[in-house]
Amino acid sequence: MADEKKPKTRGWLRVVITIVCCILALLGGGMVFQALASLKEKPQQSEVEEKVYKVDVFETEQIPLGEVISGFGTSRAYREVVLSAEVGGRIVEKHPSLKPGANVVASQVEVDSQGRTRSTPQSLPLVRIDPETYKQRVAQASGRIAEIDAELKVLAEQEANNERLIKKAAADVEVYQSEYQRIEDLGKRGVISKTELTTARLELERYKQSVLNLDNETRLFPVRRLQLERKRATAVSDLETAQLDLARTEIRPPFSGALSEVMVEVGQNLRPGDPLVKLLDLDVIEVPVPLALGDYEKVAALLKAGDNPTVTLARNTTSPAQWTGIIERVSPQADESTRTVEVYIRVENADQPIPLLPGTFVNARIQGPVIPSAIAIPRDCITDGTVYVADDGRAVKRRIERGHTLQSLVLIDEGLEAGDQVILTNLDILDDRAKVDVQQVRRLADELELMEVPLVVPKVAEQERVPQDGASQ
Repeated sequence: MADEKKPKTRGWLRVVITIVCCILALLGGGMVFQALASLKEKPQQSEVEEKVYKVDVFETEQIPLGEVISGFGTSRAYREVVLSAEVGGRIVEKHPSLKPGANVVASQVEVDSQGRTRSTPQSLPLVRIDPETYKQRVAQASGRIAEIDAELKVLAEQEANNERLIKKAAADVEVYQSEYQRIEDLGKRGVISKTELTTARLELERYKQSVLNLDNETRLFPVRRLQLERKRATAVSDLETAQLDLARTEIRPPFSGALSEVMVEVGQNLRPGDPLVKLLDLDVIEVPVPLALGDYEKVAALLKAGDNPTVTLARNTTSPAQWTGIIERVSPQADESTRTVEVYIRVENADQPIPLLPGTFVNARIQGPVIPSAIAIPRDCITDGTVYVADDGRAVKRRIERGHTLQSLVLIDEGLEAGDQVILTNLDILDDRAKVDVQQVRRLADELELMEVPLVVPKVAEQERVPQDGASQ
């Protein structure tokens, strides 16, 4: 039995020794790992750095700023007329330069330094209509006047003769009245017969009737003269009409200008009212420009104050100005369909480097009212009534009170001062007090240059501005 117990004891001993060896191996391995780990250098821990945003800023300035009101219009000649035939007939002659684009000169009345007037040489007719028919009418009317004048002369002579006859007849009546008185006395004394007395009475009545007839005829002379004078007035009117029609056979330009259309040729038969040529005065050009009611009120206020706003004109919104003019007048009513009011720009072509031609579509830039002390910033940098201002390397959120908009700029009533740097970029990721690094500084002059229609900075303000040396970082 002693031999049976020895094998069991040896088995447990081996198990215990195995477990102890495993434990010792694990402990040795852990000690070796710790020794190796102690030989490795610990990594250096870095501090968390604050993110810096690179931004562009707009540096504010407080200067007088003039608003520019923009509009579009099509130029037209200030004076434009279609000359038409006023009498009928066949064209027998035309101006040697009667072609579209030709310039024609009209006769003018000039006043010298002493106030005396004189006419320039008469211009050549543009078109001449056959005048023979109208010459005959002038001759006929002149003939009728001559006939009536002759009748008036005869009537005057008859009236003078009648006055002489009346005087003689009155004298004869007076003489015969004395003779009749003598015969009547003889009849009372029975010297002559009643027949002789009756004959003498009848003879006296005949003399008296002669005076009465001559007097009645004298009273008719004014009526006959009035009739002849009325006939003469009608004949004179006919003569004037005939002379006017004769003059109308020569169509002359009412003013100097350029022909834009020619609608007739030699040999063509015309009726009164047929169009002949279209004449344009290119010295003065007018541009009607429709404006919204708000812009119209600004222009109307300037006109009422006696100031005709200056206007520059360009081919389009991005082109430089090529012509200059002034607002001369405004329409008295608004267009009910477009809710706009037209203003009229006058352009003197003599003052332009290149003439403005009628029919040109132009962009008008009207100098509006001047804001004496304005701070303006780009409207894109405003978010919910706030802006970010770069202050000592930080983005500071600031609430502002905005005024009205001038194109891409917004006037600021409160919240900003001259010299503030308003952040323009990275606005979608900035937070209040975020660290910023200013890369580029933009100013009002840069914004005005980029605008399609730049605002006006008065020259006085330009002289008072202090140049900025650089951007603060």
